Amino acid sequence: MRRIMLLGERGAGRRSLARALGHAPAFMPQPMAVEFAGRFVIPPPEFLENRRFYRALITVSMDCGTLLFVQDATRRTSAFPPGFARIFNRHVAGIITKTDMPEASIERATRFLNNAGLQNIYALSAVSGEGMDTLRQKEPTLFV
Repeated sequence: MRRIMLLGERGAGRRSLARALGHAPAFMPQPMAVEFAGRFVIPPPEFLENRRFYRALITVSMDCGTLLFVQDATRRTSAFPPGFARIFNRHVAGIITKTDMPEASIERATRFLNNAGLQNIYALSAVSGEGMDTLRQKEPTLFV
């Protein structure tokens, strides 16, 4: 059973996604370092926001089989640089969260994740469960 790393900005819904996938405890405090929650590895958002921590992300990803880039559909910007997914030698997929919010733009979030070099992108809402069935069918290893 390989671990799954959830990368995303602060408030993107990484913990909600881990809870929706059923492998994380109900309460998870804000991490000050890399956090291990069940099968999930959740690095602090500063690791993604500061380029000098990219080496730490690459090192932590070596223990993971899958990386999930989590993009908030309500954000107008993205912290993922162009081609960022290519630096990882792992299976990388994109998750668009908060699709049930009125100000959500799935097209914009998809464009951000495509820019980062992702092909497999799934839009879902961890709160309402919308889109979880598609994720379960396309990425069954997340639910083992």
